[in-house]
Amino acid sequence: MHEEVTFRSDKLSLAGTLIVPENDIALPCVIMAHGSGAQDRDGNISGFNTKIFKTIAEYLAQRGIASLRYDKRGCGKSEGNFKIAGLSEMVNDACGAIDFISNRSNQIDSKKIYILGHSEGAVLAPEIAGKRKNLAGILMLCASLRSFEEDGVRNAEVLNRDLGKMTGLKGKLARLLFYTQDPLKTMTNLRKKVEKTKAKRIWVSFTRVSTKFYRETFNYDVKSFLKDNIHPIIAIGGEKDFQCHPDDTLLISEISPSQTEVHIVEDMDHMLRCQKEEPSILSYAASCSSPMMQEVNERIYVWLCNQKSNLTEFGAGH
Repeated sequence: MHEEVTFRSDKLSLAGTLIVPENDIALPCVIMAHGSGAQDRDGNISGFNTKIFKTIAEYLAQRGIASLRYDKRGCGKSEGNFKIAGLSEMVNDACGAIDFISNRSNQIDSKKIYILGHSEGAVLAPEIAGKRKNLAGILMLCASLRSFEEDGVRNAEVLNRDLGKMTGLKGKLARLLFYTQDPLKTMTNLRKKVEKTKAKRIWVSFTRVSTKFYRETFNYDVKSFLKDNIHPIIAIGGEKDFQCHPDDTLLISEISPSQTEVHIVEDMDHMLRCQKEEPSILSYAASCSSPMMQEVNERIYVWLCNQKSNLTEFGAGH
């Protein structure tokens, strides 16, 4: 059963889709936390229709597992202003979703609620779980454990490489607009600009962005939350993911003291798609036109079944 729902967070009404497969008893539920940017409930962002959350939710529904995915604040049908929000708002909104689901006792087993995050959502998942200790576990897809500066420099270097391969007038124009002469200096200057200003929004390249988001991201340390984590984790990374390197995924089991299962999917990029060529930012749009890798869904489902919840008794496979 697909149900359009709303829940409260910071006095805002956030909208989402709750899928509860037909069953006679309360079911486990997976709540989905977005990657960065103005994303809708399916994980789509302007120019990139990833449908990551929609794909996972429908796969789980066929196997007797409920899910909640929602529009970020200020996106889709959710209230609020995404353009001035920071990471703390994203954490609060996920906690609001957990509280909402925890009160649906007629449909959802409150002892079997999981948080699933992709990219930025995976980075925030350990903090979310720390604020809502009633969660049954954490699913981290393509998480980065590095500083924002490190990620920014690396992504700029990859983009510079890709821009260098573009030919003709289009290539010249793209390099004029997007080439970063000194990525490290650019990130250092951006941090100084963010920490100095009192404005709610600043210009980065050709876009006005949330100062709070950048300030909190520059100072965020997911490792500190992982070190205190008490929840079981499954971490899935992509071999071809340059944006959130698979080495970071492998580190999760070394940092978190909880039971942790790690998988690196061969030839998978950041969009959870198969990438046979050299991965690049410019390949994302084409990548999204292909199906999400089935191994991700299968790994998620098997891990959920192996938790103490014993999902098979809840109609899995129906």
